[in-house]
Amino acid sequence: MNEPWTLTRRRFLQAGGAAVLGLSLRRLLPATATAAPAPPSPTGYGDWRDVYRQRWRWDRIAKGTHHVNCWYQRGCNWNVYVKDGFVLREEQAGIYPQTNADVPDFNPRGCQKGACYSARMHDPTRVTHPLKRVGRRGRGRWKRVTWEEALDDIADRMIDVIMRDGPGSIYWDFGTSFTNGGHGVGVVRNNFVLDTIMLDANAEIGDHHPGAAVTTGKICYASSADDWFYSDLILVWGGNPLYTQIPNAHFLTEARYNGTRIVTIAPDFSASSIHSDLWVPVAMGTDAALALSIAHLIIEENRYDADFVREQTDLPLLVRKDTGLYLRESDFKKGGADDVFYIYDEAGDRIEPAPKRSLELGGRRPSLEGEFSVRTIAGEVVVEPVFAHLRRHLRRYSPEHTARITGTDPRLIRRLASMIAGARAATIMTESNFSKYYHGMEMERSQILVLALCGHFGKKGSGMNAFPWLTVEAPEAAGVAPSMPLKLGMIALGVESAPAIIKAKAEGKTWEMFLLEQARKEYARGGFVPSPLFFHRYGMSERTGGAKRWDPSLPRETSAYLEEALENGWQMMPETEPKIFMSVGGNFLRRVRGYPELIKNFVPRLDLLVNVDWRMSSTGLYSDYVLPVTAWYERNDITWATPHAPFSQVTTRAATPLGEAKSDWEIHCLFMKHIQKRAKERGITVFRDRAGKQRRLDQVYDRMTYGGRYTEEDGEDFLRALLEVNTNLGGVTWDELKEKGFARFTALGSSPVNIGNATDIEPDQTITANVWHVRDKYPWPTLTRRMQFFIDHPFYRELGETLPVHKDNPAIGGDYPLQMTGGHTRWSIHASWRDTPLLMRLQRGRPAAFVSVRDAAERGIKDGDLVRVHNDLGSFEIEAKVSAAMRPGQVAVYHAWEPHQFRRRRSHQSVIATPLNPIQFAGGYYHLQPLMIMGEPGMNDRGTRIEIEPLRRRRRSRT
Repeated sequence: MNEPWTLTRRRFLQAGGAAVLGLSLRRLLPATATAAPAPPSPTGYGDWRDVYRQRWRWDRIAKGTHHVNCWYQRGCNWNVYVKDGFVLREEQAGIYPQTNADVPDFNPRGCQKGACYSARMHDPTRVTHPLKRVGRRGRGRWKRVTWEEALDDIADRMIDVIMRDGPGSIYWDFGTSFTNGGHGVGVVRNNFVLDTIMLDANAEIGDHHPGAAVTTGKICYASSADDWFYSDLILVWGGNPLYTQIPNAHFLTEARYNGTRIVTIAPDFSASSIHSDLWVPVAMGTDAALALSIAHLIIEENRYDADFVREQTDLPLLVRKDTGLYLRESDFKKGGADDVFYIYDEAGDRIEPAPKRSLELGGRRPSLEGEFSVRTIAGEVVVEPVFAHLRRHLRRYSPEHTARITGTDPRLIRRLASMIAGARAATIMTESNFSKYYHGMEMERSQILVLALCGHFGKKGSGMNAFPWLTVEAPEAAGVAPSMPLKLGMIALGVESAPAIIKAKAEGKTWEMFLLEQARKEYARGGFVPSPLFFHRYGMSERTGGAKRWDPSLPRETSAYLEEALENGWQMMPETEPKIFMSVGGNFLRRVRGYPELIKNFVPRLDLLVNVDWRMSSTGLYSDYVLPVTAWYERNDITWATPHAPFSQVTTRAATPLGEAKSDWEIHCLFMKHIQKRAKERGITVFRDRAGKQRRLDQVYDRMTYGGRYTEEDGEDFLRALLEVNTNLGGVTWDELKEKGFARFTALGSSPVNIGNATDIEPDQTITANVWHVRDKYPWPTLTRRMQFFIDHPFYRELGETLPVHKDNPAIGGDYPLQMTGGHTRWSIHASWRDTPLLMRLQRGRPAAFVSVRDAAERGIKDGDLVRVHNDLGSFEIEAKVSAAMRPGQVAVYHAWEPHQFRRRRSHQSVIATPLNPIQFAGGYYHLQPLMIMGEPGMNDRGTRIEIEPLRRRRRSRT
């Protein structure tokens, strides 16, 4: 080099473009052609190769991670290398501490997706300036505008809607990129100050774990990945962690080297199956039958943990044989409680109330068998323990019978049951798969039953890894804190909650129960709306024709169940029509199954659709405004985590934002700043919220920014303040977190989502979920205060699901021979990397459907063929990938492909009916009531019926 290296942003893009163009030209030329001359090199380089060489020189190293919701593996600490304000590359930091000498450490954390984000943040999909739509929605024609123009117009239109239709006509979709810092607090605070509505998309995504919610009263519990090292049996059942949890996968393989047996239960021979000791093949959607067969064997062979069953579950509780309902105090006296239940105590030879304040039996020995007569206000009735009822119920699930359902050899079922019953500590890794089945709730209930029968909860290496979530405590409350300084606002909230805390404690409720109850009350106020119910209003119900179209076993149509649920307040559906829809971290026009209906029936009814994103997405294409947010290495923020990797990570401003991009916190503040400014200029000072109360419109920015203390200019100070009032990160400061890049959680704190883990977090111990229940005898947050397998809610009785059952997956989509499944892909999580050139080069680079060898041969399909996939709802075109790992009858299309990557923008999501299962509408039953992320009806896609046919051969490109 002849001059000092000064790599500017413009110069790097020139150099990178030259390099890519040079490589592309060489690939596209025929083998016999003469290569074109290399493009001229940018100033300061010998040739384009120097661009790569100079990646090993930098000015400084910043800390960063990625705000994409990569879910169970969530959050990795990266060193971000910066030269002249430009991010050159990232590397895994590899500095996580070892919990103790008995278990492996968490290093290294990262995957190929994170390792290419420095390139992703500069690729052609990046949005760098505010864009306003010109022409029709979806045409992709834009006009560049200034921030002032965009924000003033958005503010005016929001004011118009607030004054004309009320704030309930403005909806926010924060998608899956929610953070524990500026973005997370910003969107919640906007919603709170304006009294608008936020969509809760968790059940729509299919991550709501309905079986866990029904059985345990919560879904947020999981153990740390290093805790798996204490397991002697790990069941990979409903997931594919070796494929989707790249940073966590080494814990599984290391546990196996340590003597842990790993069993993968899946229809296909997945990547996790390869690294297992045993693969148990099971037909799609029949996992409940398999689990219930295992439960049957454990009971009949007397291999269950009777002490655990008596103490921790509802199986000893008495049920009336005449009505099929629990025996309650209300059976003995008028006005008696409906949540006081009874056992037959063998030690005292009498029927008595089951303990409520603690699971400690105190010398009692509840009977699990037998029939007993008891006098009620209705006369003499016969009762029996739920366990006896369950034993009879399970006799229909003998291995020989279920083998005809599951396709699993009876000898293999018996072997698996013996392994689980004989294990010292067994754990199930489910991920969020079964939630996406129409009958997924029963699959999860049955899995938990198997573990509970053997006492595999609350001890090292055991349990169900359900919905793993750990959040930084302060941001949740900060979103709704008063406009006074943050610390005082948090104190005010605490004082306001004190009477409710005292009352709950007097009633014998645990801290966990109190927090979940408060979350349900907050949800009932209407600040959150379940997006499955919301989106079904816009053509989805008509599209599916209701669940009874696909599931003729339903006694009533879906609409009848929903109407009853809404009338009783069991589910929430706002009456106001949305006029403005703010997409601030989501991509609902890719995410929602059946999205073409929303493009046709929902988007045209909006006065305004705004998309805030760092890249152009499918939602962006149909928006009226696309506002550029900073890339993850261009902002300061804090992430949430999961117990699997219990570290809060940070993104730091390693580089100057590209173009005119602004951070989420800046944008949320500016929304309110311009609303306040325009309201004053227009002489509008007040508005009425959804409760009819008057609020000041000319002070919304002041409230948003805590009286002007934390404005759009003070984003880093705001993060500093959040950590000052935080209680579950060990007192770490923002400057310390920024320097190190991560901090280990030291406690659960007071978050309703964290508290479900029900465990202590100690510095030298792995995290084991639900220890408080098993060790400390704290009641579970269910109606019976126990793990509850018998649900006598009217809907469950009507639908024959009072106990866990197997039900065949309905022919959703029509009478077709193949079933389509999916999952997270190795090369992308959601859509953030789906069109990344670097990662597309590691796969086929276009959407693909995995088809079994037999199914392909029967249809004349060869690997690489373009095929048409169709059912009663429509069709789409995709490349066939013939795979020996696929089960005959199964077609897998991994999700996150953007619709614009398919012909006519018709992706596999377009043929998914996703009817709502009415069993998930049930409520008014203490723990069967929605709160944030759980208790709502979910969308489904697994097992959609399809047929495929070849269209034409693809010409293979030369490489």
